[in-house]
Amino acid sequence: MDRAILTLISSFICGVLVSSFVFISPIFSVLLVITALAVLLAEKIHRNGIGSEVLLVSLALVSFGLGTLRYSIKDFHEDAEPALVGIVVSEPEHKDDSTRFIFSSDNGEKVFVSTDLYSPVEYGDRIELKGKFKTPGMIENENDRDFDYGKYLSKDDIYRTMSFAKVLVLSKNNANPILSMLFRIKQSFVKKIRKIWPEPQSSLLAGLLVAGKDSMPKEVLDEFKRAGVVHIVVLSGYNLTIIADSLRRLFSYLIPRIATSASVLGIFLFIFMTGAEATVVRAGLMVLAVILAKSYGRRVSAGRVLLATAFLMIIENPKILVFDPSFQLSFLATLALVYVSPIFEKYLQIFPEKFGFRGVLATTIATQLVVLPYLIYSMGNFSLVSLPANILILLIVPFTMLLGFIAAVLVYLSSILATPFAFMAHLLLSWILFVSHAVGSLSFASINIPPVSIWLIVAVYIAMIILVLRFRNFLPHSAS
Repeated sequence: MDRAILTLISSFICGVLVSSFVFISPIFSVLLVITALAVLLAEKIHRNGIGSEVLLVSLALVSFGLGTLRYSIKDFHEDAEPALVGIVVSEPEHKDDSTRFIFSSDNGEKVFVSTDLYSPVEYGDRIELKGKFKTPGMIENENDRDFDYGKYLSKDDIYRTMSFAKVLVLSKNNANPILSMLFRIKQSFVKKIRKIWPEPQSSLLAGLLVAGKDSMPKEVLDEFKRAGVVHIVVLSGYNLTIIADSLRRLFSYLIPRIATSASVLGIFLFIFMTGAEATVVRAGLMVLAVILAKSYGRRVSAGRVLLATAFLMIIENPKILVFDPSFQLSFLATLALVYVSPIFEKYLQIFPEKFGFRGVLATTIATQLVVLPYLIYSMGNFSLVSLPANILILLIVPFTMLLGFIAAVLVYLSSILATPFAFMAHLLLSWILFVSHAVGSLSFASINIPPVSIWLIVAVYIAMIILVLRFRNFLPHSAS
């Protein structure tokens, strides 16, 4: 049964992967499925039974065909010019000198819109646009790496962009009332943070908790990038994996009975406070599934739970497999948590286990190591100081977020009650900024790497898998 399920999942994912790069006709997909089912039926009639080899091959072909067909359905889009009147269906982002949001036109087309920085547009506004629609294509970044912006947007069913748009607000509150409430809570929360802490501490805490890197000043963000710690203010599974596991380990030491509950609650709060954005929800579900699986010990395989969760996500939206960096980072970081972190923890016995220090250190090193080839391939930047910077920073990130969250909540009740928590959070935020500045300003902190072949990255990950399998055989208890 395990072989059959693994065959179904892996073949479906292969079908999606191939379709992401090569067009496969839906007719061919249907014929492939019908042919494989016919082979099964013929085998059953002719031999009065089905051999295991025939069953596995047929299942693989059926699942591969369903994968290519699911991608074709997702990718199907009749090209149409969007209407100029519609609704704002995302929270506007204020970045650099512009405001950006997703616009859903009255004829069902989605558009990624950029307008002036001080535009009053809000989520749920019914608006009229004035501007020129464009079809997004390839973008070449500063490291000579082509980025398929069109495919990236298409995963969210966006096929047009409009820059320098003129926006006329026609009416308010026309979208999902629950999301509207979440976004209002988020905005209120960010205002309280900016009221308590000065800059850049307030922007950093807002980035850690709810706003991501868009809240950060450019000069501070550049230092974070050079130091290799920018992921802590990117709302994805990379930092969420470390934060959730750190909370679990911390409470395992302090109050073991609520360790899992604390990490699960932390994930839900994180999702809730970010406005339940799609990328964060995906990352949260993936990490949540593994955290719950690990809490049951060896009775539940966290690896299988991770694979099943990723499989369901790909069924829901097959384009995230190749065109969603957040999904890819979430999957790699969570794999590191499940399979690589226990290996490092075994060989870090010289470090104390108090407050979960050894576990957090192992998780930090494991995630850094596993995502590094992907980051080199996709970004082209390699931080030579990333590992020490992450060790100095990530160990206190969960405490910083917890104290900052408590202070921001308490300030709604009383500034006096919030003061001690705000002071402790301020010290930790200042430490993070100090480390990133001291390390990120070094002349050798970051180097640019020329584009590398995808096959080299694949070879590196295959080598990692082989090494992990060999090392896991020496562990007294394999990581479930």
